[in-house]
Amino acid sequence: MSELAGRGWLSGWLILALILLTGFILGVGAATKGPALVASYLPKSISGHSERIEGEVLRKQREANRLLLKVATAQGSMLVTFTQKVAELDLLLETGDTLTFVTTGYAPFVEDPTVERAKRQEGVGAAPSPPPASSSSPQGPKEKAVR
Repeated sequence: MSELAGRGWLSGWLILALILLTGFILGVGAATKGPALVASYLPKSISGHSERIEGEVLRKQREANRLLLKVATAQGSMLVTFTQKVAELDLLLETGDTLTFVTTGYAPFVEDPTVERAKRQEGVGAAPSPPPASSSSPQGPKEKAVR
């Protein structure tokens, strides 16, 4: 009877060792091959390597279901295509604006990058400053005489 009990103890350790070895192999395989397999199913903003690219909008073209932007960056020109939030981006962006977006890196054609910042060109779209109020302006007395 003690011989059978000894074999049970040995088979228990053998099963445990096989489970641990299988878990180790699966863990190493998931760590090395997993990101490449899962990356295509994740949103672009959280999947792997991303880079902030800044450039000036040279041209904007709106089509029915997409917005095309020609953007000049330090790396070269890019054609950026937006198919999501088209109306909002069309209203937000104008030719001459500085655009910062997040993408996997420079490429001549980019689709739906994450817009991080849009900065209006200096002097465009700003409210005009009111003229300085002075009592010695030449138009002051004429306005009073007309009324």
